[in-house]
Amino acid sequence: MKNNDRRNNIKTKIISLLTAIALWLYVIAVVDPDEKKVIENIPITITNANEVLKDDFVIYPKEDFKTDITVQGKLSEIQKLNKNNVHIYGELINPVEGQNIVNLRTNISNRVSRELKDNTFVVDLEKKISKTVELTVDVPPAMKDSVEEVDPEVKEIEVSGPRSLVNKVDKAVAVLNYNEERDKDEARMELKVKAVDKDNKAVDVELSQKTVKVDVKYTVEKLVPVKLNYDGEEFNVNEFTVTPEKLTVRGRADLVNGLEYIYTERLGDKELKGDEDKKVKIEIPENTRIKGDISEVTISRK
Repeated sequence: MKNNDRRNNIKTKIISLLTAIALWLYVIAVVDPDEKKVIENIPITITNANEVLKDDFVIYPKEDFKTDITVQGKLSEIQKLNKNNVHIYGELINPVEGQNIVNLRTNISNRVSRELKDNTFVVDLEKKISKTVELTVDVPPAMKDSVEEVDPEVKEIEVSGPRSLVNKVDKAVAVLNYNEERDKDEARMELKVKAVDKDNKAVDVELSQKTVKVDVKYTVEKLVPVKLNYDGEEFNVNEFTVTPEKLTVRGRADLVNGLEYIYTERLGDKELKGDEDKKVKIEIPENTRIKGDISEVTISRK
């Protein structure tokens, strides 16, 4: 009887073990099956990028380095992987100017098989250089008639970046903006600076300063009487009239506001003899101009 019980216990244990193995295989095969998926557009990190920059290299042309990876393994493992936690990286070894081959690695566990779309990729490096260029302030055509002078706080800007880009830079430019404070004779404003080539197209380089302060002097106008500059003895200047009697002078406020007269060229007795009308030149104050580009007036006897 005891032998029969012992045999029954062994059979029960064997059946239980086989059942457990079957259940385990079921779970492995059905509950946690093999899975395969592709994770796309994963950014590639250059692990020693800062060291490369210290060697005066820059990545150019600039690229948004990305690649795809195919992962395969148990569903429970594959489900954990996504674009946010899968990292692909490489190191630039003995970098040189030109093309550099980088071997790619990933942080994925060995429990999952993986296959990179690209095991290597090419990084183009250029030497970083710098140079100093002239800074100019461009006045838009619509403002040229109302602006007398622009004076930036600096006359030069340093540009730096990939050799091929820096070599294209012709100058740095700041463009004057319309200023609503036009009731004032002058203003100070801060303008953005950009580097441009000879065709005035923007060049993507680093600037020693991205903005510049500029002092702007606006055009003012004043109606000023015209006066004969007579140094003779035969005539009284009150015997003559000048046409036009007044002229509009344009220029900087400090040059225009103090003007009391616009004088004709120097005239003696010889120039005023006779009854006919005479055209004489006027003396235009330095760094000012006459509205209408008038350069002569007419002198007539009363």
